[in-house]
Amino acid sequence: MPTQIFEDHAAELQWLAYLFTGSHDRGVRAFTKALDLEDYANPAMADFMVSWSRKLVIGASLETIRPQLQESAWRTMRAEDPDPATLVALKPAGEMTAPELERALLAIDLFPRCALLLTVFEKLSVDDAALLLNADKALVRKAQNQGLLELAGGVAGGRDLRRTRWGTFRLRLRCVEMPI
Repeated sequence: MPTQIFEDHAAELQWLAYLFTGSHDRGVRAFTKALDLEDYANPAMADFMVSWSRKLVIGASLETIRPQLQESAWRTMRAEDPDPATLVALKPAGEMTAPELERALLAIDLFPRCALLLTVFEKLSVDDAALLLNADKALVRKAQNQGLLELAGGVAGGRDLRRTRWGTFRLRLRCVEMPI
């Protein structure tokens, strides 16, 4: 059963590993490592297994990039805190394709990207994300906010959103293959 779940969701799970690691090779290694960890379960647990397979891929991806993640966490810690008013001003509008979303996500520094992926895309709590990222909650919140700003900047054509007038900027993410 788990093998079938991995096969049915292989593209999505490999993409997830790629987004976390930022590298096709590391993403494939993480995905393969997650496959090696699978445990056979009752077929009635299909939804659980899909969720669990995502968690296995996330864990393997984060372990694959742990040194780079720590370096990025230091950069995030030293960076200026995002203005809360700027973050509140992000409002839904327009649409994005999966390749546009991928480019915008991969342009974000590693630690903020992982914090954003964990808390927004995977809907994990800040506590759980902090545990997975081996960081404190305040840093994860800061990284999540930085990730949101960088993502919005990528969508807005690379403008520095800290200096953008917010009344005219709206953001709506539509991910084709990965639920948000």
